[in-house]
Amino acid sequence: MKKRNMLGTLLVSAFLLATAGCAPAAEPAEAPEPVVITVEVPVVVEKEGAAEEAVPEELAPLGPVTLKFAGWTYDLEKVQQNSDKYVEWVAEQAPVPVDVTIDWSDAGFGEFDTYVTTTFAGGNSFDVLYGSDHWLAKWAAAGWIVPVEDYFPEIRDYATDIAPYSVEAMTYDGKLYGLPYYTDVMYFFYNKNMLEEAGIASPPTTWDEVTEQSLILMDKGITSQPFMVGLKAGAWFDEGFFALIYSEGADLFDENFEPIFETDSGPVYDMIEYIAASINDTGIVPNKVLEMTAVDVQQAFKNGDAAFVIVPGYMVREFNTPGISKVAGQAEVSMMPGATHATDGYSRMYVMGNGALRDEATKVASWELIEFMGGKTTVDGETGYQVAKRWAVENGLGFSILSLWEDPAVEKAFSAMADTNVMQAQKELAISKDGLSAPWFAEWISFVRTEVQKALLRQDTTENVLENIKQQWLDLKAE
Repeated sequence: MKKRNMLGTLLVSAFLLATAGCAPAAEPAEAPEPVVITVEVPVVVEKEGAAEEAVPEELAPLGPVTLKFAGWTYDLEKVQQNSDKYVEWVAEQAPVPVDVTIDWSDAGFGEFDTYVTTTFAGGNSFDVLYGSDHWLAKWAAAGWIVPVEDYFPEIRDYATDIAPYSVEAMTYDGKLYGLPYYTDVMYFFYNKNMLEEAGIASPPTTWDEVTEQSLILMDKGITSQPFMVGLKAGAWFDEGFFALIYSEGADLFDENFEPIFETDSGPVYDMIEYIAASINDTGIVPNKVLEMTAVDVQQAFKNGDAAFVIVPGYMVREFNTPGISKVAGQAEVSMMPGATHATDGYSRMYVMGNGALRDEATKVASWELIEFMGGKTTVDGETGYQVAKRWAVENGLGFSILSLWEDPAVEKAFSAMADTNVMQAQKELAISKDGLSAPWFAEWISFVRTEVQKALLRQDTTENVLENIKQQWLDLKAE
């Protein structure tokens, strides 16, 4: 263990906790109020009459601690490497050293909310875990995760360097709950060679132009399924659906969570009608998109099947990679068509579970893990967003940290994928999913997926579907 040099007064936060089972009760559990204890570290001055450098006081390491850390199954080899580096860093380079062991567990992304819910409802907990904007309000209202800023207010300093849509997604009841792991927006990509072959000079800027260009492509036999967006009833549906309605200026709820969208006109109605007509009338969107995720759409575009697609940023890495994509060199990004050109922005994050509050060492180690993974730290003499940069450069994962665009390695990696000027401009128009901060959002959006599909298949009218969606929201709000 390397010695830590501490000057002046060291503030160590200690909290008095009363822990019990974590099963959800009728009323949401609340995190305990912090009690701050100030510990004075003596300062020794040798010279008389003049201040001199204080004699360093060694800070005894906290721990040992075993952190229960849970995430979903994405690139687990790199997760392990990052975790191992954290264990080394937190023992010898962190502001407060802690002797830590990581107890990692995981589940698939599609099953992760169920996994977390089952764990906490069964009386167990995690110290740090991945989170998603879909579930934050639900978990926070149940008391399973705690607002980091209540215990480590320095987390607020990051807010000015994180895109607004992402700050909003990580905030519940006015408090910041974590730092970003992976954040992204939905982008509109087109195959420039297909457009050139069809004699089309520039990509579409409105949805009517998407239809017009798609029909030309079909008429010339260039593609039989020009436009795709993943609308399978699952998590990727949400991102595609919100991208579509935001492009036309949709606004779903007011500040009191009252639904304000129209059911017989307006942006939400119009976009559902547009996609329904694109599937059933013009045929520019294949019916199979109702069984496709964003990953399936990515693959179809790589195969040269579609001319226009809506996909998250991280998926475009492979579009222009020879040997992986049949359309390498042909994929281009443009602003989302529509009246506003806005799009959906979503966030995955590191959050603190209520298990972290069981003792001081665990709490400190949990915060330092969140900051190591999602924030800016000094590792081996280099200060920066170490892990976020690695995910961006090596995996092409999107990020909401504004200053990372200034990093030459990040710029080089993303420039190989697409026009970063367009990507940044689109990200500035990204909007977090409306209603996320309502604890019932996760249940409501699950209902929305299947209801909207009925309208897209014309099994029910769009007006009836939107009335059902609105009533479901009001019923959940009233519970």
